[in-house]
Amino acid sequence: MLQFREYDKERNHRTLTLGEMLFHEALDAVLRGEKRFHVKNPAGSDYDLEYVENQAWAEASESYPDSPLFHEDPLFPPYLLYDEHDKDRLCFDILEGFTKVWFEEASEYTVVLTGVLLQYTDLPIQWKDERIRWFFPEEKRITVSEDVPPVEEKTTLRVINRFHPSSFICDFFTMDPVALFHHVFVLQWLTDLPMEQVKYAEILVAKSEGIGSILTIHARAATFLKRYGIQVTLCPGSPRYADHIIEKYFSVRMTPQDANPSNTIYITNYYGLLFTKMLRYSSGNDFDASSLNPTFLSEMQEYGDSVLGEKRWLGILLRGSDYIASGMSGASAPVTVESALPKIREWMEEGNYDGIFLATEDRDILEKMLAAFPGKIRAVSQERYGITDFQKEQVTTISELDRKRHASEEEYDQFLEDSTANYFYALYLLSRCESFMYSGQCGGIVMTKSLSEKGFRRMWCFAQNKEVK
Repeated sequence: MLQFREYDKERNHRTLTLGEMLFHEALDAVLRGEKRFHVKNPAGSDYDLEYVENQAWAEASESYPDSPLFHEDPLFPPYLLYDEHDKDRLCFDILEGFTKVWFEEASEYTVVLTGVLLQYTDLPIQWKDERIRWFFPEEKRITVSEDVPPVEEKTTLRVINRFHPSSFICDFFTMDPVALFHHVFVLQWLTDLPMEQVKYAEILVAKSEGIGSILTIHARAATFLKRYGIQVTLCPGSPRYADHIIEKYFSVRMTPQDANPSNTIYITNYYGLLFTKMLRYSSGNDFDASSLNPTFLSEMQEYGDSVLGEKRWLGILLRGSDYIASGMSGASAPVTVESALPKIREWMEEGNYDGIFLATEDRDILEKMLAAFPGKIRAVSQERYGITDFQKEQVTTISELDRKRHASEEEYDQFLEDSTANYFYALYLLSRCESFMYSGQCGGIVMTKSLSEKGFRRMWCFAQNKEVK
């Protein structure tokens, strides 16, 4: 992003002139290694533009999550090349529900976005920074005022001049310019092909991703991209799960042989796509029973009848282990059993439930819940982990730990198949419970809700400390 700076007369930089191609001319020079530019401004005082890399700008903020998972691959592409006039590859989902857009400060992105809004929408635009008149001196849809829309005003999209963790806290009413620009130009990041030419979108899955995350990523991307007639596939051999395991249990397509660079989007960094409003709030189910192999689903139904019977169950999903080790925060933050117990006891008493079906990969959480509710806990038998396991092996994810514990490929594949089946047995049994409580957002939450045929009578999120409707 090019940010506005005071004119530095002591330094010698390339001089550009205010005009329609100003930012593109500067970015062409950025591609050749330049970072700062003088701007000759016929509409006002001269100033400088300074290039700041988007991801570095975000990570410099104290509000950016500490988890290393969000520092390995950039969530925000640099966008050194883009076309604000390529309407077919602009995405306006982020604007749904808003009747006005407010910008706090002038920068490359806020100026370009203003132009896009003027060209392709009829939304009124309010600015606090009068420098916008350098670019749109006569535009009547733009008003300049010191008034700041309150946070509570949910019909105005507020674009502030500092990083805002909108994607992490699921607050898309206030956004920073980098995140908003990414939402609008995301298709241009994904591909430079004409959208009508694209047939497939192949996701290269990180080895660290669990099956729940893989299926959620796949389903959400498929929901978003199906409007363009694009089929979402997985890159063969990329997940830590062997292709035959995925094909055995799930209705997920691997990339076919006719996919090639002339008809395929290659998504090698899906976090940049996943952490957009379009995927965080994708319409329809992310995952449902139709995504499962019918034979596998039938086996789980029979098991559920045996374990749960006709009794009334409270389903609880508590993530720990790698969510603690990797420092997950915000809506995905893990919670301690001690902090969750008062609300669990309250719901058990109010609902008069016969027992608790507990889904957790954390050994310590299971032991504490068994002690707190003797004779009331049911859980699927599976390998579980404690935080000490991650500390001992100096790893942060379950996938890293599993790989260290199961060295040979044959042993590892068999372990993954068993653990995958057990994981979905647990989610399926959760989906058959009457009410549902969970620690924080994760792939398993999404799938549990989607598998529930009747929905839940009540739901509670411990990370947000509130009942979920």
